[in-house]
Amino acid sequence: MDIFLCALALLSGVIGAGFASGREILRFFSHPAAVVSAVLTLFLLFVLLPERMERFGVQSLSALCKKRFGKKLGMVCTALFVMLEMVTGGAMLSACAELTALILPVHHAYALGMIFSLFFGFVLAARGIPGLALVGAALLVILPILFVRLLLLPAGEASFPPSFCLHALIDGMLYGALNAAMLAGALPLLLKLSKSRQRLSVLLFCLLFGVLLLLGSAVCRLHRSLIAMQPLPFVFLSRTLDGGYLLTALCLYGSALSTFCAMLCAVSQLLPFQKTLSLSIGTVGMLLFALCGFGTIVQSAYPIAGALCAALLLLLCLPG
Repeated sequence: MDIFLCALALLSGVIGAGFASGREILRFFSHPAAVVSAVLTLFLLFVLLPERMERFGVQSLSALCKKRFGKKLGMVCTALFVMLEMVTGGAMLSACAELTALILPVHHAYALGMIFSLFFGFVLAARGIPGLALVGAALLVILPILFVRLLLLPAGEASFPPSFCLHALIDGMLYGALNAAMLAGALPLLLKLSKSRQRLSVLLFCLLFGVLLLLGSAVCRLHRSLIAMQPLPFVFLSRTLDGGYLLTALCLYGSALSTFCAMLCAVSQLLPFQKTLSLSIGTVGMLLFALCGFGTIVQSAYPIAGALCAALLLLLCLPG
């Protein structure tokens, strides 16, 4: 059971609003090879990083950074990871509020959605792996329903299938590295398992995530001519489904909330304070970023912080 819970917890962290909307899938997974590349990258990084922590006798990503890069540079690296997680969490919190405002026809729905998501996310993150696994299990149920319903829609105009190229493998590797960097702070939770159970948990996570990616990418390939220029592909397609908007909104909200919880949990593992205080600091930081708005964060702060932390994560996993 602990293997399954850890796998669901990891799943909750990598599935965000961009995944559930189809935007990330359409951008990165034009070819099945990109799916394989992303899953393999996640598997390797999620196996290597806990091994490096055990080898250096540390229990957190911040301690590993200090061991590998020295105290001062290690503190800078830790600050970058904290920044990435707060930026990502803030973007997801903002997305939760925006979705609530679109669904609920009441005054101040945006503020109510943000307050509810903030409180509910804090409670789930405080529970650790069981809290994250709860949201991950919900996503594992509702996302396949959405994907299968979209696959059953009549296909759009015929289009040429994308040919295999090195670009597809690189896209998958980049996607895997970025998501691994976001979740790196929470990976010490895996250290509670034995090494063999850690690998089984990561393998199960990769299998589940790979299936969801294959379903989502199949939807994108089937309806490529319709959604090629759409900013939210699955939302656009769901307009022809009975109850499609509500189902898609539920998937989007659950995905955004799950990533917000995972980022809170990761920040609590990185900050050198008691757990409740670390969660509180992380919550305040993400709220400040959320006030900037989802679009502003994703277009500016997230790409830079994500690229830097992905590079750092690769250096941490190198031998020596």
